[in-house]
Amino acid sequence: MDDQRPLGGSARFATAKSQPTVKPNAELPLTFTPLTLMLVPTGMTVELTKADQMLGRHSSADVRLPLPDVSRRHCRFVYSEGCWQVIDLDSLNGVFVNNQRVRQTVIHNGDRIRIGSFVFEASLPRDSRRELRRAS
Repeated sequence: MDDQRPLGGSARFATAKSQPTVKPNAELPLTFTPLTLMLVPTGMTVELTKADQMLGRHSSADVRLPLPDVSRRHCRFVYSEGCWQVIDLDSLNGVFVNNQRVRQTVIHNGDRIRIGSFVFEASLPRDSRRELRRAS
């Protein structure tokens, strides 16, 4: 059963949990770039610092979003081949990137990602894919 207790303070947004979804000894790719998700309009942020993180309402989610319009296991953010992707895990209300419903898509700097009633703006320190092309 889900833990439905409200979070402390006025914010209703959970931060990343300390439990890894990848093996603790697994090394991140050399090209790894953390993804920062900024909650709009509050400006609260969560930084995705692991290559595979699950977001959802369930207490086992890496990033817990405790509202009923978020599925227990709503979506995954995966860093692969030099870029971040969001993958919908067959959620009831879907994942929207720039107001388009997606099953899986690459995330770019400035994209707006809606998960339930949460809207995030993606922030990447640099365009990882462009940097990879320059190095070739």
